[in-house]
Amino acid sequence: MYKALEIALSEVGYMEKATPDQLDDKLANPGSANFTKYARDIDEIPLFYQGHKQGYPWCDVFVDWCFIQAYGPDRAEHMLCQPRWSKGAGCSHSMEYYNKKHRLATAPMVGDQIFFQSDGRVCHTGLVTAVDETTVYTVEGNTSSEEGVVANGGCVRCKSYPLSSPAIAGYGRPDYDENA
Repeated sequence: MYKALEIALSEVGYMEKATPDQLDDKLANPGSANFTKYARDIDEIPLFYQGHKQGYPWCDVFVDWCFIQAYGPDRAEHMLCQPRWSKGAGCSHSMEYYNKKHRLATAPMVGDQIFFQSDGRVCHTGLVTAVDETTVYTVEGNTSSEEGVVANGGCVRCKSYPLSSPAIAGYGRPDYDENA
C-alpha cells in the first residue's frame, strides 16, 4: 500500500541541479536552479500537467513522481485526486483537488500528503511517514535540513513537526483503494 513512501524515502539525499545535467545522480551538479529528474520524468508524460515543470519549485512534483513510480501515471492521478492535464504541481491546486474529492483531513495518517502554509498561502508539501502523539514525520522534496518548513530548499529530506504547528494547512488522503 505504501510503495510511494518507500520510493520517497529511497530518494532522501537527492540534491537539485544547477543545470539539466546529471539529473539521475543524487549528489552531482548541485545547484539552486530547480532542475530535477522528477520534473524531467513527469514532463515526458503527455497531459499529466499543464505545461512543463523543469526549473520550477518541485516539492509537489516530487510527491507526484513517487506515486507515478509506484503505481503508473493513470493510477497516480486517481490516487492523488488529480484530473488529467492538472495544475497539480502547485501545492494549493493539489490541496484543492483533495478537497473537491472530500479527501482532505485535519489529522494525519501514514501515507497522507501533508500541506504547509505561510501567511495563509499553501506553499509546500511532502508525505507523512509516521505519526505519534505529538509529532508528524515527513519526507519532503525541495526542502533542507533546517528545522521547520523550508519551501524551495533544494534537496529531499526527512523532517518532523509538532501536530499543533500552525504551518500545517491539512492532509490530503490519497485514494489507496486497490479496487478503484
